[in-house]
Amino acid sequence: MNQNVESKIGMAMQAMFPHGAGTTSHARVGHWLDTLAQVAFREGENGALMSLLTVEDVAEQFGISTRRVRAIARNRHERLSIGWQVPATNQWLFRPCEVESLRPDERYRLK
Repeated sequence: MNQNVESKIGMAMQAMFPHGAGTTSHARVGHWLDTLAQVAFREGENGALMSLLTVEDVAEQFGISTRRVRAIARNRHERLSIGWQVPATNQWLFRPCEVESLRPDERYRLK
């Protein structure tokens, strides 16, 4: 679990139960659950964005040109909904789990 989320959980528990076990109000629990959900979402979103790969990353991984990656990306996106093209650019972004689906077919590789 993310350290920031763990810290927030600890803060929430301390705020709701300052003297250890006991009871707390419905409003207080609701407030802290909402806060924790927001933090967890933000951390997850940041993690997802930081893991995205660019055309250059994929080209380096497979040893092909960026132009070839873009061509494969267009094809695989149309067929398999892989990747996301940044609007009004020729830049693509890929999740790590999609990269293997972008592997070029060896039959079409120049020798």
